Amino acid sequence: MTTLLERFNAPGPKRILSLDGGGIRGVLTLGFLERLEEMLAAENNDPDFRLCDYFDLIGGTSTGSIIASCLAIGMKASEVKKQYFDLGTKIFGLKTGFFQYLFKGVKYNNKPLEVALKNLFGDITLGDSEKIRTGLCVFTKRAETFSTWAIHNHPEGKFFTQNKDWPLWQVIMASAAAPTYFLPMFLKDGSGGQGAFIDGGISMVNNPSLRLFLLASLNSYPFQWRLGKRNMLMVSLGTGNIDQRSGFATYQKNNLMAWAAKMPEFFMHDANLSNQLIMQILSDSPTAVAIDSEMGDLKGNAFLGYQALTYLRYNVRLAAEELTALGFHFKPAEIKTLGEMDNPKNLATLSAIGEKAAKTYIKEEHFTDFRFVNPAPKGETYFVSYTDYNLPFEPYAKKDIPIGACRIDHDFEIMTMEGLMRGKAGDYLIKGVRGEYYACDADVFKETYARSTKG
Repeated sequence: MTTLLERFNAPGPKRILSLDGGGIRGVLTLGFLERLEEMLAAENNDPDFRLCDYFDLIGGTSTGSIIASCLAIGMKASEVKKQYFDLGTKIFGLKTGFFQYLFKGVKYNNKPLEVALKNLFGDITLGDSEKIRTGLCVFTKRAETFSTWAIHNHPEGKFFTQNKDWPLWQVIMASAAAPTYFLPMFLKDGSGGQGAFIDGGISMVNNPSLRLFLLASLNSYPFQWRLGKRNMLMVSLGTGNIDQRSGFATYQKNNLMAWAAKMPEFFMHDANLSNQLIMQILSDSPTAVAIDSEMGDLKGNAFLGYQALTYLRYNVRLAAEELTALGFHFKPAEIKTLGEMDNPKNLATLSAIGEKAAKTYIKEEHFTDFRFVNPAPKGETYFVSYTDYNLPFEPYAKKDIPIGACRIDHDFEIMTMEGLMRGKAGDYLIKGVRGEYYACDADVFKETYARSTKG
């Protein structure tokens, strides 16, 4: 039986699932997950298909951490949805009294959430590599240090030894403890001191896709997976974007309280949009959306000319135009309530929206290079320059293909499809037959090129 560490270190493409926060609106995400599970089960000819066997790392924030953890222990998306309906009704069904809300700043009692998570996850700990069947990352924020924590289960993680015995339900509570909704979750850190942890959505990781990409790729972390649009897939699922647009008159007479109430919406909108922007310029993204009217969808604007992964983002804008296109007809007041994060009356409606959106937006061709759980080996070899591979090289001469060359008398840099290329003073800037630029060392240029008599 393959261990988690062996799975993490195995060759071949890696697949990551990112799940946004959004309270009760997380049920919308489950519509996308059911569609993914159904489609990939058919592709792999496996009626008992589980997303934990497909995705090598599943991460989430707040409500996304609940869903991520359910999937990571092997639950099917349909099972998670049934649990979610029950959870939502219990968690947001009992409000605290007015005075407790006024003096303690919490809208709901933590106990129903705690009991529900204990019943769901039992004695599973973060380091349980038998019951947690794939990579799992839960995002939370430590309130007193203002630091965002990515709590993951890689056995070689820097803090794994300290965190591995944390009950999984407590880690999830730490991610879901949204200020003004629930009290913080208190966990002991590695030094034995207690930390106050709150909803990871009160940060840049309400959409955790960028942080999951960094977790998977940076040398600071233990995963260090190979980059490239055919080597890494990120599927990012939202919980519905609220339509925040309004007329200028809305702000003409705003007082201090009105501005204060609006500030979190401004911050959360920009945080999510920034994640989307960065992920689109890092990747090949068939689902790219327009960031704004000037930048557009950024296709063809790969950062440093290199596509580090394939990125698929699925979400729904909870606005009349998009909902009507999906076949729903709501009154403006009804649409406004859909954005509420703590209204269990919306569960069935949001679930239906997620299911319809998934059938409309998720395309089989998006997964062309990542269709199978166990893909056939590509037989790729990784070559390093100046290394002898004992291959049967045969002599060839370059065809007479005219290029343009210009000697540059100072240090210079070029953005190429392979990344940033540097040249030193005296080297040549080469313009290829397709208009591409690259640098050529002055000595190599003299040995390789001669002036052409052709135009």
